[in-house]
Amino acid sequence: MKGLKSLNQLLWLQRSLVRMRWYFLTRFWGMDIAKSSVYSMSVKFDRTHPKGIHIGEDSYVAFDVAILSHDMVRAMKVDTYIGDNCFIGARSIILPGVKVGNGSIVGSGSVVTKDVPAGSIVAGNPAKVLQSNIKVGRFGVLIKEEAAKVA
Repeated sequence: MKGLKSLNQLLWLQRSLVRMRWYFLTRFWGMDIAKSSVYSMSVKFDRTHPKGIHIGEDSYVAFDVAILSHDMVRAMKVDTYIGDNCFIGARSIILPGVKVGNGSIVGSGSVVTKDVPAGSIVAGNPAKVLQSNIKVGRFGVLIKEEAAKVA
């Protein structure tokens, strides 16, 4: 095992690839993604209406999340917003036209069908508000005194 490298040693490569993808998504597809946001390479951004994707500053979107901005059945092309300092959990789906308020957390595997108020934790299918008036830091990390209340 002496020759194996830690995956953390390749973090620079992952960040470089995400930065290149950001450039492509914002310049070629016209998405509104803040430069300080972080997202997994496996996030599915809707390319049917790419200009309808908006992600705020210091937000984190985990792996296999789908962010939609169109609905073929209802012939809708709408804007979908994720605010500043949000965390979107793995394998969540954000439906078209939804606004996730600043400082909110979306639990893993959630299906967000309605707007999420700022400073809220939502989870489930469909996502429901579990807690309001939370305080988060950068990338939607729950502040310690808030974490004690949730537990």
